[in-house]
Amino acid sequence: MASFFPSGPALPACKSLVVKGSYHPSAPIHLALSHSANFPDTCILMITPSRETMATALREHNDDWIYPPSPAHFAYLVSVLTTDHQSQNSTAILDQTPSLVVLIELSAYFLTDVETNPNCHPWTLSSYMTLVTRTLASFAALSSPRSEPSTSSPDIALVLFDSQLDHLKLPVLKSPTIGASSRKPTKPENVALFVQKYFDMVAVFEEDDEFFLNSSQEDEAEMDAQRRNRVQIFRRGQNLPFETRRWIERPGGDSGGTVFIWD
Repeated sequence: MASFFPSGPALPACKSLVVKGSYHPSAPIHLALSHSANFPDTCILMITPSRETMATALREHNDDWIYPPSPAHFAYLVSVLTTDHQSQNSTAILDQTPSLVVLIELSAYFLTDVETNPNCHPWTLSSYMTLVTRTLASFAALSSPRSEPSTSSPDIALVLFDSQLDHLKLPVLKSPTIGASSRKPTKPENVALFVQKYFDMVAVFEEDDEFFLNSSQEDEAEMDAQRRNRVQIFRRGQNLPFETRRWIERPGGDSGGTVFIWD
């Protein structure tokens, strides 16, 4: 089963998932690798707005990844993806239909402008939502039955990783041009509340200060050197998690990397 970790509990089965909060940077890679281990004959597609952030991590792994540098590039890319090598249109041709599509940090397209000019930027709620809905529509088409009888593409799971999703707020309408109207700027909305409605489940990563409060075996220096975390998993539309997992991240191990210790 798929997992966010090199070893640890598996995720519940689902076809679409939003992951937000302080997830560890390797979580998308571990998800892709664990998925690939279960479905070795399928491919995985990862799409990110930041080549620099992901290139080093992905270079040594056998996964397809695409770098669209703007929302317009992203929207165009997902609208022209195809597995039809005979296509005469301007398309991005995949060798096969992916079984997993991972979108990484879509908020990065918008946050710089929003933080620099909170009342005067070009983005609206639909700017983000369009990226999500076009992706869902595109891969729904790719996974639909083909024209040949009894032949169909595999189902596609979609996972969106966005650590800044809860911090991104966008207006429903664009702010009026200066001098063109006396209307006040539209109140920004929490993007996460709208995005989550399109996904089966939501996984929320966060620090867990209450974890290990009774762990008297650890001295203060050791406690400061490790991160205490939890991930809560919610079903769509529910306010209470149906699963909560706790662990600590401690530097070290034979390879010098992070060690995950489960509750």
